[in-house]
Amino acid sequence: MSAAEAFAAEWRDLAQALNLSAVLSDILLAELQAGYGQPGRHYHTEKHIVAMLNGAGGLDFNDPDMARLAIVFHDVIYDPTRSDNEQRSAALLKDRLADLVAPDHLNRAADIITATAAHQPSGDHDTDLVLDLDMAILGQPWPVYLSYAQGVMAEYLPHIGDAAWRQGRVSLFIDPTLARGDIFITERFKPLDIQARENLRREKACLSGGSITA
Repeated sequence: MSAAEAFAAEWRDLAQALNLSAVLSDILLAELQAGYGQPGRHYHTEKHIVAMLNGAGGLDFNDPDMARLAIVFHDVIYDPTRSDNEQRSAALLKDRLADLVAPDHLNRAADIITATAAHQPSGDHDTDLVLDLDMAILGQPWPVYLSYAQGVMAEYLPHIGDAAWRQGRVSLFIDPTLARGDIFITERFKPLDIQARENLRREKACLSGGSITA
């Protein structure tokens, strides 16, 4: 099954759980697919969302449907030149599902999305699990991490150029992430910390000395 097929299947299952009509489900699926399928995307695609949804299946969320909804929408708006993508994605979610999902539940999903902007501990169980799911790619074996790093780089380079990317990636992401006491918030994901630090340091060395390669 392709990532697109898996994404569609996951969305339809969630839409059914939310009691959305088949017509609305298909309309929203088309909008989500258009967002995640934009030609400039290399990492923030349906594949990333499906990976998060697969990981979510084994976690003890208090509100699994809202966690899944947040995951599905959290990167639907993604413009490397802007800093408000998460807020815009949350706003889109609330606009599309207003009056269809109870406001307190919908606000919970939107809050999870906005929390992915800073990736700081929230004190909310479901939010912290989603944040760690989103960052779990950092703790994967180097070849998997490398594909992620190259994908994100490919999303930014056309907009800011190579030199700005290298400087920004290190100063705005790698160094602050390494400076954390714990990269991951929840006990479920903390075992990934050692591999994540190794990957981040290796990427930093690559950025300083040449290209990001195997």
